[in-house]
Amino acid sequence: MPATDHLTSLAPPWVHLVVLKPGERAESAVGSPHGFVTTVVDGRRARSKAALIEEVTRAFRCPQGTGRNWDALEECLADLEWLPAAGYVLVIDNADELLAESPDDYRTFIELLKDVAGEWAAPRNGQWARPAAPFHVDLAVTDGREAARTDWSVPRLAREGG
Repeated sequence: MPATDHLTSLAPPWVHLVVLKPGERAESAVGSPHGFVTTVVDGRRARSKAALIEEVTRAFRCPQGTGRNWDALEECLADLEWLPAAGYVLVIDNADELLAESPDDYRTFIELLKDVAGEWAAPRNGQWARPAAPFHVDLAVTDGREAARTDWSVPRLAREGG
């Protein structure tokens, strides 16, 4: 059973690199705490900025008409009122393929994810009040594929037996 302690924390880091053993499935390795919404995006289907935004908005069931740019994606992920949960986990499987056709967008995407997680980590007051909730992203790659990117810009998650 995977350790999910990092997923229930409101503290950074919110984005991790998870190195999988051969044959290990990302969803199984990452796990999902009770009451959380866990979504999986395949990095092979998110090789460009446009494809990534499409896959993430589909995975989180963002409302029709959500714009297809960084600002709209950030707004969608920071809202999620249509998907109530105790917390959120985005798993990007085959992350070595993530934005392979748009490598300059990778750092922008990681910063966007960190910003969204930071927003979720603080309670929101006022008209759109909501409690703080964990929002974590695990970039999953098979052992040996972590060298596909020279700088992941996120820490590697220490795993038992890994």
